[in-house]
Amino acid sequence: MIESVRTVAGRCRRSLERLSLRSVPPAALQSPLLRYVDRRSLARADRLMRLGTAYGGWIIPRDSDLGAQSVCYCAGAGEDLSFDCELVRRFRCRVLIVDPTPRAIEHFRQLEESTRSGVRFAINRSDCEFYEIGVGELARLALVPVALADHDGELKLYFPMNPAHVSCSALNLQGTSEYFVAECCRVASLMSRMGDEKIDLLKMDIEGAEYSVIGDLVGNAPLPSLLLIEFDELHTPLDRHAGERVSAHIGSLVNAGMKCVAVEGSNATFARI
Repeated sequence: MIESVRTVAGRCRRSLERLSLRSVPPAALQSPLLRYVDRRSLARADRLMRLGTAYGGWIIPRDSDLGAQSVCYCAGAGEDLSFDCELVRRFRCRVLIVDPTPRAIEHFRQLEESTRSGVRFAINRSDCEFYEIGVGELARLALVPVALADHDGELKLYFPMNPAHVSCSALNLQGTSEYFVAECCRVASLMSRMGDEKIDLLKMDIEGAEYSVIGDLVGNAPLPSLLLIEFDELHTPLDRHAGERVSAHIGSLVNAGMKCVAVEGSNATFARI
């Protein structure tokens, strides 16, 4: 019996997807993001590199062309700045840490103080992982205590349910009642404030606020060369429509010329085509 063109095409597409997944990092195969991205766009493992700790690290392409002239904005720091510091150590990038949460601000202050004093400072309160950054490299790191959003003004950020945790959420993903009010701004406004005409890398681990920032970036601001996003609703959904929101925002990035080249857990790495 002659198979229909649609059946054959579908079989070929599935075969290509299986072949493309054979060379991706093993961790990617467990990612819930595989349901929402084009698997054929994922880069091979040997074309990717991971910077930072197991908890706070991110994946970027090896051929990202990051260097001393590169500008990186890293939104959402908490108490693990390992990725941010590695961008400085390996590539000499200028890195702007964007986080208004009190503990993140204090953590950065302690990192600065310890580095200038020549004292090892623990990553995320670890007893075995410490920052490896010198005083000269520290000069290429700065923190701005604001939250990214799709408007300039103020934003309520709700504290996590577990007081041992650091990250606060504008979407109130954990349904808590305590919050603080932080200054917020658009990416374009922050670029203007810092005197930056472009961003080479933007990382967002901002507890659900990524949706509004994605919308603003796609609609108004130039997209960075590399965009790293944690889709927090994949592990802390607000409701049963979380997957639809994730899919829609990934789709808008793809339509704007971004390609998903790596996934790990709830983290996705996009490169501008």
